[in-house]
Amino acid sequence: MTAVTRQGCYQGLVNKGVTEYRGVPFARAPLGELRFKAPQPLPDSEAEHMADHYPLPSLQMKSPVMGIQESSEDCLYLNIWVPDGEGPFPVMVWFHGGGYLAGSVTQVLYNGAELARSQNVVVVNAAYRLGAMGFADFAAVAPELGADTNLGMRDQLAALQWVQENIEAFAGDRGQVTIFGESAGGFSVGALLACPQAKDLFHGAITQSGAADVVLAPDQVLKVTDAFVEALPGTGSAAEKLVSADSKGWIKAQNAAIKVLVDRGLRTTTPQFGMNFLPMVDGGLLPELPIEAIAAGAAADKRLLAGVCRDEWHFFQYAGVLAGTTTMDALKQVDDDEILRRFERALPGNGARALDYYQTIVAPDSRRSRLDFLSAMESDRLFRVPTVRLLDAQSQHNAHCWGFQFTWQSEPFGIPLGACHVVDVPFVFGVTDTPAGMYFTGGTDEARALSRQVQDVWGAFARGEALGWDGWQGARQVRQFGPGEPMALLLDEAGEQLWQDIIPAV
Repeated sequence: MTAVTRQGCYQGLVNKGVTEYRGVPFARAPLGELRFKAPQPLPDSEAEHMADHYPLPSLQMKSPVMGIQESSEDCLYLNIWVPDGEGPFPVMVWFHGGGYLAGSVTQVLYNGAELARSQNVVVVNAAYRLGAMGFADFAAVAPELGADTNLGMRDQLAALQWVQENIEAFAGDRGQVTIFGESAGGFSVGALLACPQAKDLFHGAITQSGAADVVLAPDQVLKVTDAFVEALPGTGSAAEKLVSADSKGWIKAQNAAIKVLVDRGLRTTTPQFGMNFLPMVDGGLLPELPIEAIAAGAAADKRLLAGVCRDEWHFFQYAGVLAGTTTMDALKQVDDDEILRRFERALPGNGARALDYYQTIVAPDSRRSRLDFLSAMESDRLFRVPTVRLLDAQSQHNAHCWGFQFTWQSEPFGIPLGACHVVDVPFVFGVTDTPAGMYFTGGTDEARALSRQVQDVWGAFARGEALGWDGWQGARQVRQFGPGEPMALLLDEAGEQLWQDIIPAV
């Protein structure tokens, strides 16, 4: 199948009822004089391209776990999967996770073939610039460069604009576009819901472990940018160091800058560490804190499906055991004073009462440790509570608003991670039988059956259909995917009271 666009003709790869287009550019390569600029449109062309090579991911550290060995500043590409048939088909545009520092549109977990095939949708995986390249504020530290801000978010907008202009050539319906993403991709979706320039570029949104408060004020972005520039090799002005920095020096400086503590969500109650290259509330592209804009009706015409994995933070809390850098026995030696210290670091002034609450609702698994208390709190701080806030805000304006929670138990290499971060992804993309999918799901018949249920829901949402359970308005309950009751609350009454003081309802 050949797709003819204004920028050229693309020949895809046909396999089992799906045509896949690999490495389709959606903007000019951000190299040279474009390194610090918003993405620029591609020139018109009649050239023919064989879209059979996956693109390199945005500049980042090597990550064997993610399958990332090489990366590049030349990264503004799409992978597209089109089902057989006449179309036009609903379009689902995916933004990958990775803490705004890592990830790729080509990771096996994000292969869109089965989702496209089973749901008759066009799946588009869209890349964006990461880390300092995508989210530092170079305009503030080196005005002579004429740099644009929020470059990673501008890349996401450019990808959506490309979809509006070109997706009909790939049998897609530009009037029925759903954006979806997980983790940083979910945070991106939350920000795009509040972005005026994105308003007419999509019609529905799915956030998986996402939120609408993972953004920074300009002064916080400047702190991180200053630390990044300071850590760059060489001498001279900030502009000179930025222009001359190679990939190795760039990554090294970025690793130094992520140690800077910032105030997430324009509040001092939720400090952020380790993930601090984030979209900036700049008064233009993002006029205000996204959750506040959404509460005021910025996305009133958008359908929303938002949810979490029940035990999100286990993925991070016990990552060292999986990586071999610590043992579960060592983690079991962490004492109560250290646990309280970590609570207070994450929730300044609220750590002790938060620990009291989680000690009443969490029974640590004997195969893990008492750090389960901390894991439950961090799951709520970064994912669950912000998701509740998002559902509350959007459902005031649109009744087509649903919540979900994954409860599937993941035990990679026998380590019990519960329903941890990322466990939802292989179910959504129908890749539970792949090595990466089996890592999270076990690859069982039950996993395959649940995957089909999940895909049916995601497909129904993309088609504009009802989802088969009550919307968020009213009982404020979510549909559960995995063991347990079919419907559940995300927070109990005491939890609602605790978090109202820390992450206030809008």
